[in-house]
Amino acid sequence: MTTEQFEKEVMTALLAGDDPLLEMLRAQYDAATVREREMTGTGFITRFEVPASAAPVARKLMHLDDLQVQLDSVTTPADTSLHVHNGRLRSLEVFVYDGQWPSAPQIVGAWYYGTERFPGITPELLEARDLDILEEDE
Repeated sequence: MTTEQFEKEVMTALLAGDDPLLEMLRAQYDAATVREREMTGTGFITRFEVPASAAPVARKLMHLDDLQVQLDSVTTPADTSLHVHNGRLRSLEVFVYDGQWPSAPQIVGAWYYGTERFPGITPELLEARDLDILEEDE
């Protein structure tokens, strides 16, 4: 899959859940455009541009970073971190700790902290999302 396709799958997982905050962030993501995508060698950073017409969330600063994915032929899992600044999606950072980012990343496993490992970004994974656990860590 392309980096863009991978990014969409990761964003689906990071924004999964029925919490109103997540619903607002999904609306922002649907309205957002990619301002810049920077490849780092071990991953990438995507910076978003969210239009003023998309309502901000009440939390000014937030990181959603509870998702890890295992990629085919990469030794370490990839960490993911979605940044919210001033109530708006700002950037997504994805990286591996060891080795190079693959040119065509293939997800072979995915999990949220505290959940079992799933064979990818599946409906079962999305159902396992618990935003309350993530917010307790902040």
